[in-house]
Amino acid sequence: MQFISLIKVKNFKSIQDATFRLEKYTPIVGQNNAGKSNIIASLKWLLKKEKLGEEVFYDRTQPIEVEGVITGITEDILNLLGTTHREKIVEFIENQNIKIKRIQDVPNAAVAQQKLMVFHPADKEWKLNPTGIENAIKAMFPESIEIGAMVDVADDVSRFKKSNTIGRLVAEILTEVEEAHAGTVKATLQGIKDKFSADGSSRADELTAFDEAVSKKLQDIFPGIDIKLHVPTPELSDLFSSATIRLFENQYDRDISLFGHGTQRSVQMALIRHLAEIKQTSETKTRTLLLIDEPELYLHPQAMEQVRASLKYLSENGYQVVFSTHSPQMIPAEDIKNTLLIRKTEQGTHARKTLKEAVEQVEKSSSSQYQLLFSLENANQILFSESVVLSEGKTEKRLLPYIFEKHFEQTLGQKKIAFIEQGGVNNTVKALEILKEMDIPCKAIIDLDFAFQGAIKQGLIGSDNESISKCKTIFSSNNEVKLNNGLPTKGGNLTAAQAYEWLAKQDDAKEHIQVLHDELKEKGIWLWKLGAIEPYLGIDANTKREQAWAGVKQQIETSGLDAVIKDVELTKMLEWLCEPVA
Repeated sequence: MQFISLIKVKNFKSIQDATFRLEKYTPIVGQNNAGKSNIIASLKWLLKKEKLGEEVFYDRTQPIEVEGVITGITEDILNLLGTTHREKIVEFIENQNIKIKRIQDVPNAAVAQQKLMVFHPADKEWKLNPTGIENAIKAMFPESIEIGAMVDVADDVSRFKKSNTIGRLVAEILTEVEEAHAGTVKATLQGIKDKFSADGSSRADELTAFDEAVSKKLQDIFPGIDIKLHVPTPELSDLFSSATIRLFENQYDRDISLFGHGTQRSVQMALIRHLAEIKQTSETKTRTLLLIDEPELYLHPQAMEQVRASLKYLSENGYQVVFSTHSPQMIPAEDIKNTLLIRKTEQGTHARKTLKEAVEQVEKSSSSQYQLLFSLENANQILFSESVVLSEGKTEKRLLPYIFEKHFEQTLGQKKIAFIEQGGVNNTVKALEILKEMDIPCKAIIDLDFAFQGAIKQGLIGSDNESISKCKTIFSSNNEVKLNNGLPTKGGNLTAAQAYEWLAKQDDAKEHIQVLHDELKEKGIWLWKLGAIEPYLGIDANTKREQAWAGVKQQIETSGLDAVIKDVELTKMLEWLCEPVA
């Protein structure tokens, strides 16, 4: 089924010149006033022309252009368009794609002066408004449903308008109602027609009396002319056009405007959820564009989850869902890779590379790409932060955010730092490269053993590094440690982790570990010089993790942070987290 896979926007509000890749379910994330809503507005304008005023032009001396690529125009879709529309559009399709462009040259120009361009793949040029092409595009994309973040929700959902949420949703379900009740409705409306229309077969006596009385008076002036009062018979759609949403509380009817924003927004989203349920039992032929600003607004977490699931279902069943959000809960793990990260700079609003694009740039192997995506796609915090810290261990994840808050009296979130547990360090370098491709400042925290193995494998430290060689010599002096290629391994009286902590305590090793620490720090990686984080907090390796973590927090609460931090290096690391990335 067709959908809009890409738009290129020029001179539209805060967007000077930018390209945005879209999927069937596309979350848009960015700081306030970054231009997220402007992307949604430009997408709507591409499909539905309307006059744009001066306030929409980034530069009033230049035209607005919005170009879109419609993907997935299969034979089935073309057959749905009918012969006329099919003939108008088929020559512009290449590999199931069509490129269209809408242009308004100057502010406040009449809609008739706008230009719709279609790219002709054979001629390799844009054609100006080919006859019938706009109607063919409308046939593929019925009028979009748009739900704003700060609109008058009460007005939007309380009464039917063709342009509002209740109106569009009622239109979506009207076909099903007509099909289910066609016979009953037709019979009922025929009875109304017979009673009240001018040619009704059983016209009401009151109307007949009116007709005769007025006709007699008219014939005194114009003989031979009769009058009949005609009451048009409504169609089912006319009846629905007066539909309203009414709320009842404790059996009393209350106007929706009397309820809070949370209730009003919940009603709005309930309609979306109901639409998703209807689509489970209906056959969808063409795709409808659903554009929403902040669907999570005013909703509690459980309600957000319901709305997210409904939007996701709609995106898989006849809708292309594009929405802005400030909530990680609205972005399921599998959609993090396609989420648009929006920034606004002196060059205007633009999108960073998506996680998917960045992974493809860094890793050419498709299987490795999948592994990298899997390792990062649960970390949706990265979409809502200005910098990212990757950590290796569970102790860091459980305690460092807490210690950070106690030290700075601000959370990592307040500092706009995402703290992500990798679950291992094998992909540290590539993860950092991916985040850099996405233009997200990033750092990593790793244990001492990484410098001797992962850092070498991943090209951060040369295999002939002198400090590595010196430390291997020191390892060889300890008979409690079993070595493999000069490094600790299983089978000795000391575990590998214990061996690195032992190394960190040796006076002749400290200068070499400092060299490794400094070398990695220049590359945005903090190396625990004592082996791991636990020695900095006085955590005994033999204590169960949960018990140890709880003990640290309790000690901080009762005695303060200084009573727990056993080495000033931990404080330095906290300060380093807040430093700008080189």
